[in-house]
Amino acid sequence: MAGEPSTGTEIELKLTAEPSVLERLWQAPQLCGGQETAPKTKNLENVYYDTADLRLRKRGLAFRIRRDGERFIQTVKSGDAEAAGLFSRSEWEGPVPSLEPQPDIVDDPNIRAALGLILPGELRPVFTTRVHREVQKVNGTDSLGRLKVIEAAFDRGQIEAAGTVQPLAEIELELVEGSPRALFDLALSLQDIAPTQLETRSKSTRGYALATGRRPAWHRAKPLALKADMKADDALAAIFESCLLHWTANEAAALEGSDPEGVHQLRVGLRRFRSALSVFSELLPPEHRSRLNEDARWILGALGPARDWDVFLADLLAPLELNREGDKDLAVLRKAVTERRAEAYAQVRHALSDPRYTRFILQLGGWLEDRAWHCADLTPAQAVWLDQPLITLADKLLSKRHRKTLKLGRRFAHLSIEQRHRVRIGMKKLRYTTEFFRDLYPQKKAAPYIKAMRSLQESLGHLNDVAVAETLLADLTKPQAGRRRPAGLEQAAGKVIGWYAHGVTQFEPEMRATWKAFAKTRPFWHEAPR
Repeated sequence: MAGEPSTGTEIELKLTAEPSVLERLWQAPQLCGGQETAPKTKNLENVYYDTADLRLRKRGLAFRIRRDGERFIQTVKSGDAEAAGLFSRSEWEGPVPSLEPQPDIVDDPNIRAALGLILPGELRPVFTTRVHREVQKVNGTDSLGRLKVIEAAFDRGQIEAAGTVQPLAEIELELVEGSPRALFDLALSLQDIAPTQLETRSKSTRGYALATGRRPAWHRAKPLALKADMKADDALAAIFESCLLHWTANEAAALEGSDPEGVHQLRVGLRRFRSALSVFSELLPPEHRSRLNEDARWILGALGPARDWDVFLADLLAPLELNREGDKDLAVLRKAVTERRAEAYAQVRHALSDPRYTRFILQLGGWLEDRAWHCADLTPAQAVWLDQPLITLADKLLSKRHRKTLKLGRRFAHLSIEQRHRVRIGMKKLRYTTEFFRDLYPQKKAAPYIKAMRSLQESLGHLNDVAVAETLLADLTKPQAGRRRPAGLEQAAGKVIGWYAHGVTQFEPEMRATWKAFAKTRPFWHEAPR
């Protein structure tokens, strides 16, 4: 057989749009201009294999055999790490004589260990992709003048699984040589010709979804692997990338919309990102921070109504319905709220397909890859702090955020609803800061502080949910052109507001107690707050 087994790392971006848009982009000068040869074309058949219990998928592996003409190439990919739509995966590949899988020939020790024991005949086909591929090499320099070689591939075809077919059309940009920044630069330049979206799911992810019929899953933030002695600069990059991974991993679930956690986790990832911009504000060029914060705030604003209606339905309306079983007015309210929620989710889908959102992700991805906060505007003091051990910076930032929160909550019992809202925002920023750095400190020492902080945040969060509900209901019941208010809607709104207004009054002593408990709790970091 021709060829030898090889192991490497694949780094690529995938762009998706209507096939006619991708066809236009494929003819763009950035992809075909100045090339001496026409694109290479081939028809590829990829069969993906797994065990009956999908053991490989659960281990983050994709096992496939590709038929390329008369050649058969077996590939195993691991990691499937994604950031801003950038896939970076370890892969092993080698020739095989047919479409019969041969896991025993995989000789990369890490991938071999991840595969584990596979019995003869245990692997079976799960899904197949059939693709017509055109491939073009893109040579040149990136925006910083560095050499780049990118392999651009235009894939048109379909994914087949369980008797179902899903069309496939995407442009894949794979880095052959140079900095990953070059992929983002190229994708941004293509955005100037026609808008696309980043495809954040690999073909294997889409194939498994089609084969199993499972809806896109939502994801919590993955733990940060920070160490006390690492440079603050490295931690800064890791934290921002973690936030980006968190929200982009939830895009598919948010777009599908069946589970409220999809939009919720996407918003949490974005809020963590904005909090990181605020926490590290003294280390970032102001114009960078301002631009990124503005884009994040815009997309959060577009996602907010969907989350507000989700919370209203699950946390406020549902408990009242249980208490007033069979209430016809509440049934009218649920129908009206469900319709408004559907409109809010249409807004989510529109925002996530907006060219501004794609540009935001691409610009942020390039910014992170090059750590572009190291620019001519960086002050000597900022440069010194970026070079400090992380634990020194963490102590400083935690103390600063803690002091700000205590200041906002001073004379808590006498604060207005709006002032308590500002305390809630301060608590949220403190919580994210704590989550960024908590693993740098002994867990036993941090536990009481984190427990007191979460209790207070839950109390303030409930107060905010009730305030938001009042705003939502006022909007839902006011006369609007083209909307008919069903009988019983205003009565139901009054029942909800009355029920929770009484509850908030009863809840006041407990809320004050949670504030006092938090304010008295000893911080767990090294530098005591002043």
